[in-house]
This record gives sequence, C-alpha cells and structure tokens, in this order.
Amino acid sequence: MSIKKFHSIEFYNKRLYETENFVVIPSLGSIVEGWLLIVPKKYFISYGYIQLVPLYDELELLIDYIGSFVKKIYGDFVVFENGAYCQNKLVGCGVDYAHIHIVPTTYNLINIIENEFEIYYDWKQIDTIKKSANYICNDQPYLYYRSQQNESFITTNENIPSQLFRKALALAMGVRDEYDWKNNPFTENIYKTIDAYVILDYTFNSSTRLWKNTQPQIPIMT
Repeated sequence: MSIKKFHSIEFYNKRLYETENFVVIPSLGSIVEGWLLIVPKKYFISYGYIQLVPLYDELELLIDYIGSFVKKIYGDFVVFENGAYCQNKLVGCGVDYAHIHIVPTTYNLINIIENEFEIYYDWKQIDTIKKSANYICNDQPYLYYRSQQNESFITTNENIPSQLFRKALALAMGVRDEYDWKNNPFTENIYKTIDAYVILDYTFNSSTRLWKNTQPQIPIMT
C-alpha cells in the first residue's frame, strides 16, 4: 500500500470523523465489524514520530471519543499500533503510514500471541501513547496495545512479524488463514461499519471541532 492510499476516494477510506489533524476511517481487512483506523492528515511512518505533545493529546482525546461510540455500538474493544521506525519493515505490515487500530473484541490479543504463537515480548505498562516516541528516538520498532480495561502496554523487538495482532484476532475468530488485509478485505464488514458509524458523521457536522490545535508545538522530551 502506498502512503497515499489512506487519503484516496475508495469506499474503505470514507472519512467517518475528523479533527484538526486526524481522520477516522474503516479498515481494509476488517475481520470483525466495527474496525476503525485513526490516521494523521500529515505523513508520519508511525505515531512515535509525531514528537509533539499537542498532537498526542489530540490523538488520545480522539481515541477516547471514538472509543465511546465503539463501546456503545459493539461493546468491548482494543486499540493497537504496529510502530515501524523506517520503511519496508515487517512490523509496518506493508503500510508505511501511521495508523492506529480500534477493534471491537473481547479477546486479549497479547494472551493469544503468547499462549497460541509462543511469542513472548517484554511488555511494559505505560500511561500514554506518547511513550512510543522514546522507541523511535532509539531507532526501535514497537507494538502498542490498549486493553479492554484501558491499560496500555508497549514493547519492542527487532524481529516483530507482520500483522501479529491481526493473526491473533483471526485465530480467535476462527479464520486463522484470513488475517492478511491485502488478500482478505472483508468488504461486507466494511460496509456494515460505515452504516453503523453514520452517527459519527452527524456528530461532526453538527458540532465544532473539539480538538482544534491552539497550543504551542512542544517537542516530546526523551
């Protein structure tokens, strides 16, 4: 996928909501209905590259806001990112453009990765996705994960395989071999997602932008 694909006019890139710096769209490869992506309007390889406090604050507010709709419509959800530090790495899953996943599920994907795939990483509990900036500053890839209990974790490893969270969810959903978004778009789920979140479009059109960036650009201190 080229870095421009997120902003093309295909139905799966339909903007369901947007703020000053981010857009919310469905996800190709929606193994489950309701799968969303949050994508920055400005190009970054991963969210660890943002390096600016106001943008992280806007992102976290947006995750919480969109998450409230996901919770209301679908129930429990997780949030995750495959954080590449350079292009053409497996951890980037073939998409060298920052995007964070919000996925309705009751499954603990870290447990599946460990118990089913026997992949054990040193997961560190963190209080904010801002901590991803530290890994990028050290030229390290990372995986970010927020559980249904709103607990956030991050890890790094030089050999993170492609689409690891997708593989875990596909296994849990009984479609183990259909994890790859490039070959299995799950188009029907995308259309259902667009229909389910039409309320987001109504909310955006009837309200002001809640996250307009009026703060000074403060770099992350590492």
